Amino acid sequence: MAVATASKTTRFRWRRAVRVCALAALGVVLSAAAPAAAGDVPHAGTVDELVEQLRADPVLVQPSMAMGDSRRAHEVLADAAAEVDVPVYVVLADTPSDLAHAERVAEQAAILFRAELGDGLYHVEFLDGISYTQAWGDGLDDFTVRPAADAIRRAEANAPGEYPRASALLEAVYTVRSAAEPGAALPDAVVDEYAGQPWAILPESDHDRADATAARWVAAIATGTGIVVAGLIVSLVVARTKPLPRRHHDTGPDRAGHAPAPADVRAQAERRLDAARRGLARLPAGSLSTPPATAAGLAIEAADRVLTSGDDLDAVGALVLAHSANRELDRMSKPMLEAYRPCFVNPMHGEAQDTVQVGGSSIDAPVCRSCARDRAGRPFLSVRRRLRGWVPYVETSTVWARTGFGALVGDLAAQVLDDRSARR
Repeated sequence: MAVATASKTTRFRWRRAVRVCALAALGVVLSAAAPAAAGDVPHAGTVDELVEQLRADPVLVQPSMAMGDSRRAHEVLADAAAEVDVPVYVVLADTPSDLAHAERVAEQAAILFRAELGDGLYHVEFLDGISYTQAWGDGLDDFTVRPAADAIRRAEANAPGEYPRASALLEAVYTVRSAAEPGAALPDAVVDEYAGQPWAILPESDHDRADATAARWVAAIATGTGIVVAGLIVSLVVARTKPLPRRHHDTGPDRAGHAPAPADVRAQAERRLDAARRGLARLPAGSLSTPPATAAGLAIEAADRVLTSGDDLDAVGALVLAHSANRELDRMSKPMLEAYRPCFVNPMHGEAQDTVQVGGSSIDAPVCRSCARDRAGRPFLSVRRRLRGWVPYVETSTVWARTGFGALVGDLAAQVLDDRSARR
């Protein structure tokens, strides 16, 4: 446990240092154009102080997150919020001092804000963390962060530079604009108009790529023990399974012996995610801070991040996260239920019901009953890669391989969000 915490802290510090340097550089460039803007929003040091500011103005942008112009950032977000038919609360700020040591700070803050301010759309991001978006109450049943995520991908793909990254302000604007027509994609013209603004893309540093690589190396060193254990499971299972002939014919593998993701996996994930969102929205405010509810919210957020990437492994991962979210909601009334763990061999087989000792080692991998019975070895979930053809997912350089889609770890959602934040 201590090793995992050190790994997350190391990655967090690297990302924070890169982001703070980028924001500081842009502030120097834009300070001449808006000399008084940085003082427009008073500093709020605690959650209670933030709540009081939100009572007076539901859009709060502190200078550290304003891309050099707090007044302009506020105007852009307020204009977008005016098009939404429900209350909208946006917080882009420094981390409150009373949440400095909390896990998932933005999520915790949003829950506290909602308890004080009531239902609505909440988008919260602090300088040293990742964003959290949640819609509570009526009027946003169809809301999802997918349109905003798609818009960010388009903006970054069309931006100049080798590694462009959207600013927190751009993400917030896209999120709020997408709430005006919940579930509908943002028009390309709207996406491009915002993406062309000087505050839309973080200024690129020559060290961005090096810092991201260094952070991954540091994290790998810090979690060496965990990587060895997970890697041993992967290596032994691959070695055990690949040479052996298939004895079963089922709906998973195709005629060539591969086990691709089903064509409708995205639709499955969307249905399960919709069910999880509805279940979370029905919870009373007092229960939203409980461990199962926060875990469900985190799983939904992670699933939304990966579902629309177009990658088959991401779609399967979104389905697993959706199952996890629904299980956590079930645990609210049935605390004896265990957290959801998928079959390590192929998450599309469903929940793991047994473990198998692989390769003669003492390490057990969670698998479904069919995989536990099949001593000949069933094929791993496979994905087609442009140069390598079909490969088992455990041989890919993905968060899904590192975690076994959650079969090997207990914090899949957090690792997925961490992985996607590092990419940006």
